[in-house]
Amino acid sequence: MIAKMIKGRGFRGALEYDLKKEKGRVLDGNMAGRNPRELAAEFGEIRKLRPNLGKAVLHVSLSAAIGEKLTDDQWCAIGKRYLRGMGFKDNQFLITRHTDTEHEHIHILANRITTAGEVVSDGQDYQRQETIMREIELEYGLQRVVPSRESERRAPTKGEIEQGIRTGRPSTRQCLQQLCDAAAQDCHSFTDYLERLEAVGVEVIPTVQKGGARLSGIQYRLDGVIMKGSDLGKIYAAAGIQKRGIIYEQDRDFAAVSRSLEREATRGAGRPDRGDEASQKPERGGIGHDAGTPGAVNGSPGRRNAEDVDRDRPHEPGAGQDVQTAASGLGEELQRRGSSSEQGRRESEPSREPDGLDSLQFGPSDWTGDSGACERILSLAGTDAECSEHAGSTGSRQFSKTRRDRSLEAIRRQVEALGSSHFDIEIREVRSGQVIRRLWTRPQLEQSTKWLKRMNARGNDIFIRPAGDHGLVLVKDLKAENLQRMKADGFAPAAILEVGLGTYQAWVKLSDQALFAGVRQLAEQDLSKKYGAQKKGDSCGYGRLAGFTNQNVEYIRDGRQPYVLARDCTGLIADTAFAYLERIDRYRDRIAVQEARNNRLKLIEIVKRNHAQRDPVQDYRLLAQSLMQQNRTGESDFSRMDWIIATDMAKSGYWTEQDIARALAEASPNMESHKVEHIEDYARRMAEKAWNVPEVQAIRSKQSSERQVVSRSRHRDGPGLG
Repeated sequence: MIAKMIKGRGFRGALEYDLKKEKGRVLDGNMAGRNPRELAAEFGEIRKLRPNLGKAVLHVSLSAAIGEKLTDDQWCAIGKRYLRGMGFKDNQFLITRHTDTEHEHIHILANRITTAGEVVSDGQDYQRQETIMREIELEYGLQRVVPSRESERRAPTKGEIEQGIRTGRPSTRQCLQQLCDAAAQDCHSFTDYLERLEAVGVEVIPTVQKGGARLSGIQYRLDGVIMKGSDLGKIYAAAGIQKRGIIYEQDRDFAAVSRSLEREATRGAGRPDRGDEASQKPERGGIGHDAGTPGAVNGSPGRRNAEDVDRDRPHEPGAGQDVQTAASGLGEELQRRGSSSEQGRRESEPSREPDGLDSLQFGPSDWTGDSGACERILSLAGTDAECSEHAGSTGSRQFSKTRRDRSLEAIRRQVEALGSSHFDIEIREVRSGQVIRRLWTRPQLEQSTKWLKRMNARGNDIFIRPAGDHGLVLVKDLKAENLQRMKADGFAPAAILEVGLGTYQAWVKLSDQALFAGVRQLAEQDLSKKYGAQKKGDSCGYGRLAGFTNQNVEYIRDGRQPYVLARDCTGLIADTAFAYLERIDRYRDRIAVQEARNNRLKLIEIVKRNHAQRDPVQDYRLLAQSLMQQNRTGESDFSRMDWIIATDMAKSGYWTEQDIARALAEASPNMESHKVEHIEDYARRMAEKAWNVPEVQAIRSKQSSERQVVSRSRHRDGPGLG
């Protein structure tokens, strides 16, 4: 679902657009007016409370994807959900539905000024709007729209598209995106990523901090054109490639980084190398003119970060001369580690055939439709089982197949029981509270075990949760007796973790299918209240990952942190899951009914008579307002109130049976749970019953006779001929 928001100055123009007869139909609102002029005047009365506010109008369109169908009630609920989420709780609003396009959509017009004279904050409103849209998509099972902040790659510009049509060749940006995607496949170390790209003519220019301990930036050079990773897309920047599983580790990857920086220093000093010839080539496609100080180490005086380089300045052969000092500093650090000598380089590099790289060198002929350079990268990647095992190791390329890794075994038991294909991983430092998050597949998680061990040893807790929608509920802080009670009640967990002496966490599987976030949240609150507790400080939805130590000080025994143990991991659905989900659905229905009733009662409370235009819904609300003020129907006897109003409207001779049914369907607060989905049928039956009461029929018959007498009298006493 897509939302488009506009904040404007005038209500009248927006109302004219929303209420066009050929396409606009009012679904809901709390306004008495029935045309643009009346509504604009009504909006204007509240606007007078803040005369200095320039833009008091919020005009929003919410659009579903083509083919997605929603009822009027669903659209009303979505519109109100949007208003609540954006902070509009005591404001004038109008929701209209349009049918003039292929995709269903509604318009929301709201006053940013509340009835109390306050202004609804618009701080970070676009981010809040995106969050609400994603929640609505999950709740109604609609097609998910990727949020702008999650967009992985930069789309081609208009100039790039036109160039591709004209020349039949992709732009530099598109070439680099294809090559980087191919190089990242089944790649788990920064050294491998760098070597695969260099093998096809792409030079990688890293930026590191803290003496090489942290990779903070990355640039790519192809045919003399330098582009920052962020210019290709978020997944090509330093943080993005690490989220894809290409992990930078100083001990393993520092040698490759140092070689890249020394090459840049050589290029900047004007000494010839293999890249100088490429740097003189004309730039491809007229984009990507990034230059400046590639590979600089942040924090040095007078040296700029690579991310701050002016992207519009064309690359110069002498650019990057200030890298020389940085590269030499890294060289000293590398030498101190014993890796800068030729012997050290040979030891740090993987063994490979010396003649194999020249034949893989990138050339213009590679940019054909089949993207041969990408295939060559994949051939370097090594996709067999042995290479996959090596990708998870650190330091030496040798991997011991005989040594038992109990942490890895515990991870496998837990993730197998959870049953998800992707996981959110959180690494949280206990002392500072700093957090690192990763989205990994199961193989990526297993391959990163050694890195997680190192982070755990440095004082970080390791947490996990299934990514996206799932059917699992996490119950924390369980004691042994409560765990047994949970099993006895039919909520045997799919995975049980002992996080400390006598303290457990349990993942209860309620369904193999994805559940709405609201359902999971209700279930988690309910089960936690019955059996466990939400411990303060725990990340929302994250549980402990088995195989790593619990850094929480309250669990320390004899000066040692306990390991998180995978105790019982069956992966089975709880016995009472189906009945429990039905109870949750009934509870959510009751909440929805109560909310709908409250909304209708509020409209009854604030309705005012509109003498310019009578409407059956307005008449119902006015009669209901009068009855409730007189307390003739009791505090909540809405069915009796409906009967009194329906018969009064039938006696009036002004409304038809269909008008009465419509008024009941749209305004009656008698929203009992068994009538929520059948309110129109209830309204039709109530109107029919009231219409056919003998007393009402007699009154209508008498009214009809009186009208006939008056008509005949007028005909007999008509105007004379003069």
